[in-house]
Amino acid sequence: MMKPLNIICLHSGIRRQSHSQAVLACAIECLPANTQVHTLPIGEYPHYNQDVEQEAMPALIHDARSAVSQCDAVIIVTSEYNHGIPGVLKNALDWLSRPVRASAMMGKPVFFISQSTSALGGVRAQYQLRETLSSMLCELVALPEIVITSAAEKIQDGKLQDAKTRSFIAAQLDTFLNAVYRRQGE
Repeated sequence: MMKPLNIICLHSGIRRQSHSQAVLACAIECLPANTQVHTLPIGEYPHYNQDVEQEAMPALIHDARSAVSQCDAVIIVTSEYNHGIPGVLKNALDWLSRPVRASAMMGKPVFFISQSTSALGGVRAQYQLRETLSSMLCELVALPEIVITSAAEKIQDGKLQDAKTRSFIAAQLDTFLNAVYRRQGE
């Protein structure tokens, strides 16, 4: 029996009924039942500021860094705004990327999905996210890109309904989790 995983989740959707929240909910449903899941409230984070970080670290940020440092893996779902990741997600990653080369995210396996109402599914945001995570020295498990095109057509009543998309997410998440379990066995 594998030990229960502790997964930290981030999503870029701060509006009610956001597509990113719906996609994240689908991913969480695909996790083993005994998985501990915590979604960080990144919409509540102050704008990253090194002066604030050095003079009076916000408790919310301290708690987030602590949670990430103790987790087994991270799941991120992002939308795409103006060909990139939304500011709220970039801000959270800026906070979590510190201190440089010693952050809580360093070496963490990260599973990520982009979604968009467009026909491209947020591929440009995904590329930007991949670049940011690489610079943070995260572990990016080799998987096909998970992009959800025409998200508004696949999400109804706050739930990802498209069976093919749900199945693809489940299969890729299973591959990811197997990599995380192998990593723990090292």
